[in-house]
Amino acid sequence: MNSSHVLVLPSWYPSHPSDVNGVFFRDQALALSDYGHKVGVVAVNLRSLRTLGRRQESLGMPRYEVDKGIPTYRRQIWAALPRIPHGNYQLWRRAARPLLKRYVREQGCPDVIHAHSAIYAGAVAVEWGREYGAPVVLTEHSTGFARGVYRQWQLRLAEKAATGSDVCVAVSPALGEVLGEKLPKSDGRWRWVPNVVAGRFDGESTQDRNHEAPVRFLNLAIMTAKRGQMDLLEAFAHAFRNSGGSAELWMGGDGPLRDELESRARQLHISHQVRFLGQVSPDDVPALLSEVDAMVVASHYETFGVVAADALMCGVPVVATRCGGPECIVEAEDGYLAPPRDPEGLAKAMVKVAESTHRVNRQAIAERAQARFSGEAIARRLTTIYNEVILDKSATPKRTV
Repeated sequence: MNSSHVLVLPSWYPSHPSDVNGVFFRDQALALSDYGHKVGVVAVNLRSLRTLGRRQESLGMPRYEVDKGIPTYRRQIWAALPRIPHGNYQLWRRAARPLLKRYVREQGCPDVIHAHSAIYAGAVAVEWGREYGAPVVLTEHSTGFARGVYRQWQLRLAEKAATGSDVCVAVSPALGEVLGEKLPKSDGRWRWVPNVVAGRFDGESTQDRNHEAPVRFLNLAIMTAKRGQMDLLEAFAHAFRNSGGSAELWMGGDGPLRDELESRARQLHISHQVRFLGQVSPDDVPALLSEVDAMVVASHYETFGVVAADALMCGVPVVATRCGGPECIVEAEDGYLAPPRDPEGLAKAMVKVAESTHRVNRQAIAERAQARFSGEAIARRLTTIYNEVILDKSATPKRTV
């Protein structure tokens, strides 16, 4: 292996180790560091004006810390110009630039810049890479392309980032197809490398549960409409409302839809079978998985579906919708797939899992997932990409500071 100096530039990032926002970016950075690369992070987080008055970390000067050996430079800024084309992008760019300069001054020039999501880190990474002669790898994660939420100026910016990057990576084949359609100039350039499943999930929950206990399903997601939790409640009621308490649904997470979900559970007369867990720290997820029989992903669209991979790494079977990402995660012996926005189809898949819990080979599920999603497996694939782009750029001298 050729170790490299990799600067990770994410479009959003956890503000502390228990923050779930962008946790997969941090997990990949840690995996690359464990694999032997020198890794640093520069992260600018946009804070919505709608969060005014909520308790948040200071928005003052850039914050520096060493996170498990990774020098990490952070700053939070207000997303103050949402209605002005390029407004928030320019704010993000201006906040990132002094952090990048400080990073190079203190840590040296990276061999490669790995940006996560074109809006906005990818666009800034391409500009910075040209200035310093460093190749750029862009990994796209955003569901916004499939959901059609981006404006034309954002699509043009994303296309510029994709075509300006040396390698483009999508976290699922389905996302790569969407990106080729939405960003035509990038069509045919997208490779597939899945997200990392962190080492904390390595087989911790592979022991079998007591089959005398109720079958427990876990959903772990931000509670918004696109995550399909309303469909999940309908599916669970359809399948298990009259089961005499033989099944439970645990829902981890929080969000704007939580009150409506709790109300809907009461209306469906399943509130005694549904447990709302609230926000779950990433470090607490493995222990939680040891208490359940299956993970359920009910989303309308996912670019990857990291919680499904998390569950498989712990030997927990998965029921998921065919919503873009899970199709490349859940194999034939890992669980069942159902159509999105189809509570009846989801209910049938959940019943199949409930009926087969005693036949599940958790160890085999965990071993297959380890081979595909472990930090070492993904770091190995990314190292091949880094070596490729660094070799291609080797004739171009880097700027010194």
